[in-house]
Amino acid sequence: MNEIQSAPETTHVQGKGAGYLALMTGVLGTSTGSLLYKLSFITGLSPLWINVLRLGITLLLMAPMTFFSRNRRNRLLHVTKSGFWISTLSGTFLALHFTAWALALQNTDVFAASAIWGTYLLMTALFSSLFLNEKTSRGALVGMLIATAGVVICNLDGGIGKLTGNLLALLAALLQALYTLCGRKAREQMDTNTYTSILYAFTFVWMVLFVWIFGIKPTGFQPQNLLWALGLAVFATLLGHSMLSRSLKYLKASTASAVMLVTVVTAPLAVYLVTGDVPSVYTFIGGCVIILGLLWYLRMEKRDAQAARKAEEVAASETVAG
Repeated sequence: MNEIQSAPETTHVQGKGAGYLALMTGVLGTSTGSLLYKLSFITGLSPLWINVLRLGITLLLMAPMTFFSRNRRNRLLHVTKSGFWISTLSGTFLALHFTAWALALQNTDVFAASAIWGTYLLMTALFSSLFLNEKTSRGALVGMLIATAGVVICNLDGGIGKLTGNLLALLAALLQALYTLCGRKAREQMDTNTYTSILYAFTFVWMVLFVWIFGIKPTGFQPQNLLWALGLAVFATLLGHSMLSRSLKYLKASTASAVMLVTVVTAPLAVYLVTGDVPSVYTFIGGCVIILGLLWYLRMEKRDAQAARKAEEVAASETVAG
C-alpha cells in the first residue's frame, strides 16, 4: 500500500527536478541575450532586423527535429484549436517583447534595462492569480518583494536613463509576463516542441511584418551579424526561452518568473566579462538581495506545497475512516 501511494509523489518530485533543471538552463541561455544584442548593434543594423535573423535561424535549426520525426510531425498537425490559438497569442506577445527589449537595449544601458525588466515577476504573479488561479501565499509574496527590492538596488546609481529606453524595458516586462502565462496555459495540453514550433513561427511572421510595415532597410548588415543572430537563436532562444517553456510543464508561472529574475544580475555580468563595462557596487548588492529573495520565495513555495499535500492526505484518511 505504501509503495502504491509513493509512486505519484516520486513522479511529482522528478517532474519538479526536471522543471528546475530546464529553468536553470533557460537562465543561463537568456543571460547571453543582452550581450549578443549589444554586439549586433555595433554595425548599425536595426534591432528589428536582428530579431528577424534570430527567429529565422531558430526555425531553420528546429525544422529537422520537427519534420524528420513522425511523432513530432503528427503532434504538430493534430494540435487542438485551443492549443493552436493560445500558442499564436503567445507568439504575438513574444514578438512584441523581443522588439521592445531590443529597442530598450539600444536606447538605455543594460543595467537599467535589466532592472526595469525584472518587475515582470510581480506582473506574472498578479496575472497568474487573476487568470490561472495560481495563488501566491503571503510568505512567498514577501520573497518576491525582497527580490524586487534587489532589482531597484541594482539601478540606484544608474540615473534616470533615457526615458524611451526605460519605458520600452517596462513594456518588455509586461509582455514577458503575458507570454509566460500563455506558455503555462499552452503547456498543459502540448509538448515543448509542438508549442515552440508554433510559437516561434508566429513570432518570426510578426518580426517580418514589423520591418515591412515600418519600411526598415537592412542597412549596416555585416557578416558578424549572422554570428550574433546565431548565438541569439541557439543560446537565448533554444536554450533560453525553449527551456523556460519546458519548465512551465512542471512549475507555476510565478515560480519560473522568480528564478528567471537571476538574469537581472547575470546578463549585465556577461556584458562586463566581454566588453569590460564594470557593474556598479549597487549591482552586486542588489544581486545578493535578489538571491536572498529568491531563496525565501522558493522556501515558502516548498512549505506551501508540503502543507497542501499534508492537507490532502488528512482529507483522504478521514474519507477512508468515514
